[in-house]
Amino acid sequence: MRDLKALWHDRRGGVATMGAAGAALACLLAAIVIDGGSIALATRHAQTAADLAALAAARDLPRAQQAAKATAAENGGSDLRVVTTTGTYVPNAAVAPAQRFTTGEADDNAARVTVTIPARVWFAGWVMGKDRVEVTRTGTAAVRASEPLATLSIGSRLASLNGGVANQVLSGLTGSEVSLSLLDYRALADVKVDLLGFTDALATHAGVTVGDYDTLLDQEVDAGDALRILETVSEGADSGLNRLARAADGQTFRVGQLIGAEAGAEQGLRGGLDVGVSALDLANAMIELSGGDRQVKLDLGARAGLADLDVWLAIGERPNRSPWMAVAKNGEPVIRTAQARLYVEARTAQSLAGLAQVKVPLLVELASSEARLNRIDCEGSRAVQVGVRPGVARARIGSTNVAALNDFKAAPVVQPASLVNVANLVTVKGSADVEAADQGFKPVNFSESHIAGQTPQTVKSTGFTSGAVSSLLGRLSLDVKVIGLGLGLGNLTQSLNALLAPLGPVLDGVVNGVLDTLGLSFGEADVTVHGATCPADGGAAYLVG
Repeated sequence: MRDLKALWHDRRGGVATMGAAGAALACLLAAIVIDGGSIALATRHAQTAADLAALAAARDLPRAQQAAKATAAENGGSDLRVVTTTGTYVPNAAVAPAQRFTTGEADDNAARVTVTIPARVWFAGWVMGKDRVEVTRTGTAAVRASEPLATLSIGSRLASLNGGVANQVLSGLTGSEVSLSLLDYRALADVKVDLLGFTDALATHAGVTVGDYDTLLDQEVDAGDALRILETVSEGADSGLNRLARAADGQTFRVGQLIGAEAGAEQGLRGGLDVGVSALDLANAMIELSGGDRQVKLDLGARAGLADLDVWLAIGERPNRSPWMAVAKNGEPVIRTAQARLYVEARTAQSLAGLAQVKVPLLVELASSEARLNRIDCEGSRAVQVGVRPGVARARIGSTNVAALNDFKAAPVVQPASLVNVANLVTVKGSADVEAADQGFKPVNFSESHIAGQTPQTVKSTGFTSGAVSSLLGRLSLDVKVIGLGLGLGNLTQSLNALLAPLGPVLDGVVNGVLDTLGLSFGEADVTVHGATCPADGGAAYLVG
């Protein structure tokens, strides 16, 4: 008994005992990891074989079992079991995914394949008495009848983009400083982004099943996060996108405002989004959408012939929540540009007849331009016809309330401009109005080369032949008064016209430079067809839930 008590209280050899127990536990954990890894690898092989076999079976429904078995053997080995069931798949979002596939219907359009393969285990076999366990996975694929689809967008003026103006506009939209060089913008414009890869990455970030476009288009996403995702799928544009992302953090937009689909065309979105788009186009669209209704004050510096130049920009939402880009099979959705108002106050560097400098206030209003798909021609070479209507564009010389510019529900009140005022002894007031408007949609044809090169086409409104401001100055109506009397001074009028005439192209450059950043133009609409798909014989097979 004394010996037993001594052994119980003996603490020698404790480390060795714990070491032996730890080694045994480590061996057990290693066994679990090795066998678990083997089972996980077999599971992945089984799922891949099931998915590929389901696609093969859906493409050849009369011989579904044979097609599935051959494909599964090619991708999962010969030591497997394949069970194939044909049925009908209905892509109804209101039905649980597991219940969308049914059997016993008259016209089968889908196949479900179950693949069982053995997974080798080394250590668990000591317990189970066998060195293999079976892993089973299922894949389902459906055939969707292919329809002609076209992907189109509206608005792009990147060829004439001004880096300094773009920085100020984007800074105003994001509420943070944006400082990119013109080379940065050019680099972004030159990078083509796979829109399908971008939307799939966006879905993963939002926790949405890849391919579930109904859910994805309804998601609200952070513009900064979306720009970082754009950076990950772009090559050569990381620096510019990263800086834009930091500026846009905290602003959100709905994915459906960026990409729209015609009712019923959601099933073809995957094919319609398999196109390349400019990284800068996509980034600008996301920033504009997330910026909401904003009014931006721009300091563009003095230009030739000007002593001072102040610019206010107000941007409204696209009407009816219109998307920037659409995948369409008929005429919906109509895509639209944003509404915009641009108010400019310019002061001449030279004085009029030695009296005073001339102040020229002008207001430019742009309603939304519109575009819709007319038809897709799949006979021979692809061709697409788009109906385009430039929005009503109006430019006026006159004064308005800057604070009310972003109230797009009310028309701005414009008063005749006080161009010159010398102590109320000599006053010169002026006004001018020019409008560009078309009532109907103009058909614009895109050939195979237009589509392949994503070449934008421009539709112009009638109403003026030169730049908006130059047209205004050519129509300027003056009211010259001296000491309150309606005494017109012809030489003063002539001097004023001579002073203002060369400023028309300068101010046109200011107006166009700001609008170009937003993909807008006075009385014009730019439309691009990014891609068009034509029906394939028998339709295409897609993996479904």
